[in-house]
Amino acid sequence: MKIAKPKIIVIVGLMGVGKTTIGAKLADKLKYYFIDCDCEIEDRERKTIAEIFAQNGEKYFREAEAKTIAEIISRDEEIVLSLGGGAFMNENTRKILKEKAVTIWLHASIDEILKRIGHKNNRPLLNQKNKREVLEELSVKRYAIYAEADFKFNTGEMNNDLLVKKIIQKINEFENAE
Repeated sequence: MKIAKPKIIVIVGLMGVGKTTIGAKLADKLKYYFIDCDCEIEDRERKTIAEIFAQNGEKYFREAEAKTIAEIISRDEEIVLSLGGGAFMNENTRKILKEKAVTIWLHASIDEILKRIGHKNNRPLLNQKNKREVLEELSVKRYAIYAEADFKFNTGEMNNDLLVKKIIQKINEFENAE
């Protein structure tokens, strides 16, 4: 299944909603190149996200993230790009993505997210205090911005393969309507 456009599909959403999993499956189905933005930053910085936060701070990380996204989006390649949870909050990043990509907001309930990642300690923002409180605060801050994405899908409602199929259908409908 191949679509004429878009060249770049970007996955946004809170941590733990399945951006990397769904993004990789979507890229595989479309025969696109998959990039996880956080992994790309870790490769470039030669540090984990947690180390970058600890050693350089969140501001430095966000600047590196914005630069990395802008560079990836400028490529003339077919890419599915999975963003870190806070990347879409950057106004300039959103502007670039709206011009050059189709954006997909993956959503899941806080309970579902906690089931998936609540036991892990590799999320710098979650390690500060009560994980549920952090996720609830992030959802309040971010959902209105995530809602600017072209499409929204709930990852807790269906299995990954069906979700990828629905995403491709929606993109095809969108592209054919233009």
